[in-house]
Amino acid sequence: MSNWVDAIREEWARRKQNSPAESLFPLISQSFDDREIIAAVDTLLDGRITMSREVAAFETRFASFIGAKYAVMVNSGSSANLLAVAAATNPARSCRILPGEEVLVPAVAWPTSIWPWIQHGIKPVFVDVNPQTMNVDPADLRRKVTKNTRAFMAIHVLGNSAPMAELMEIVEEHGLLWIEDTCESLGSRFDGRPLGGFGEFGCYSFYYSHHITTGEGGMVVCHSEEDYDLLKCLRAHGWSRSLSNRTQLEEQYSGIDPRFLFVNLGYNLRPLELQAAFGNCQLDRVEEMNAARNRNRERLIAALEKHRAWNNQLIFPRGAAGTSPAWFGFVCLLAEHHAAQYREYLQHLSSHGIENRPIISGNFIRQPALRLLEIHCRPEDFPGAEEIHRRGFFMGIHTKDLPSSVVDQIADVMLGFRFAG
Repeated sequence: MSNWVDAIREEWARRKQNSPAESLFPLISQSFDDREIIAAVDTLLDGRITMSREVAAFETRFASFIGAKYAVMVNSGSSANLLAVAAATNPARSCRILPGEEVLVPAVAWPTSIWPWIQHGIKPVFVDVNPQTMNVDPADLRRKVTKNTRAFMAIHVLGNSAPMAELMEIVEEHGLLWIEDTCESLGSRFDGRPLGGFGEFGCYSFYYSHHITTGEGGMVVCHSEEDYDLLKCLRAHGWSRSLSNRTQLEEQYSGIDPRFLFVNLGYNLRPLELQAAFGNCQLDRVEEMNAARNRNRERLIAALEKHRAWNNQLIFPRGAAGTSPAWFGFVCLLAEHHAAQYREYLQHLSSHGIENRPIISGNFIRQPALRLLEIHCRPEDFPGAEEIHRRGFFMGIHTKDLPSSVVDQIADVMLGFRFAG
């Protein structure tokens, strides 16, 4: 065995040496190494490609990390959201959300935090956000609750969250089903507990740039056996194969080949063994990588604030009350009096090798797809989301400690722009 493992390590080291130089500060630096590659190749050499024991092991470990009873791996974070909503609205669930009922969704959102609800006949009602945290504004959330509101889709943005104590109070007061979209916040905690473990379902993404990566991949966690059975059944075609009551179902439908017994609707959202092999390696050091991200963020803020050109040109959102963020990116808002230079400033960063992105989609109310679906809202009715849309952006912070020289270079570029006024 050692021969092929050593060969992979040597080839990895050779290619790393010969890889072309990156820009000054890409959105993400590679967070995997020869350990993940060896684990993935091992599954292939064993002939294990489709979902099997590596996936099961990763699910068990992930549930333990989050503090949830169950975890179900899927092929992407978007699929995780889809699967959670499909379970929450499924006719087999003892307390389901019905077509025509409402779900509250933050106005700063990724599309696949919204589309699954619409696809399952649930009406999204948008809620404004607090630009100081980037997350849902609890006061507006409370205002938007009606007698038809049945669910809340929490989105933990870029490692942060809204004040969880207030959210849980509103959810409990109104009996709302709560899904936590934690795709950008794996490892962030409230009151010492990981985000994603509070609602009925918690969803995660393992895309290349996220806190851990499996290339593509995702996970749903839940707390009841009913939901666990539903997630597994819907993940794979509506099959009975992995259900806790499989034996009873096979006896009830004895006229059907038990290997191909379909008891519900479903999708094919299954992950690959090599993805789970990646995930198991990454989970070993997620805390280490998250700590490096947080250190890089603090060092960059310090470098900017002590820079000779610093004049409060940028605002840095802080962690929400009671939350220990695992920051996904380096998030900034241009000061209000520089908002007119927003596009020009982002072009300046890009031209100097600093990759950047808007904060998720900006104000999702502005997206034309909503009009196609005949969902009509006015952007100006969401002033917090508008602030993020007009002034907000983020950069990478990386999973290894940045050299001090790079931190200083980044600060020089960020404050080397000719700000008006």
